[in-house]
Amino acid sequence: MTTTKKRLPGTVLVQQESIEQATSLLEQLPEKPKEVWSLREAIDLLQDSISTALDRGYSHEEIAALLADKNIKISVSSLKRYLASTKKDKSGTAGKTRRRRSTAVQKKAVTEAAAALPEVEPAASGEPAATPKKRGPRTSSTRSSTAAKTKSPRTSTKTKTTSTTSTRGRKKQA
Repeated sequence: MTTTKKRLPGTVLVQQESIEQATSLLEQLPEKPKEVWSLREAIDLLQDSISTALDRGYSHEEIAALLADKNIKISVSSLKRYLASTKKDKSGTAGKTRRRRSTAVQKKAVTEAAAALPEVEPAASGEPAATPKKRGPRTSSTRSSTAAKTKSPRTSTKTKTTSTTSTRGRKKQA
């Protein structure tokens, strides 16, 4: 006995041949030029011209007014922000604020350079050369030592409470 799947009454079926024909038609379409741009994209395209105008002595306010005359309505603060973000993107420094880790080659070069330095001889008085002190493990305290010293001690005032019974039936003592 063969079972068939039940379909909803509004379900439309498409043949494999139709899908293949639609695929080839869509792949052959020429690229359609973009006619509408976002404000950020427009400023990105105009960035070189805006920079030239700024170099010629025009202010951001004047440039925003000139753009508004050409139906590109942008506030001065948005213009400045968009220009700053496009400069960061073009320079390639956007999001790269972390320091790079030193590689094994760099570490080797540092140790070789340190080995090439002349050693310091101990003093003539016969005392051994001072050795650097080793630091102990870090403590988990979040308060700095200066903050602990400057903080004034708190004075606590004790208040007497009357004897009451708690939920367990014991009396609190003053």
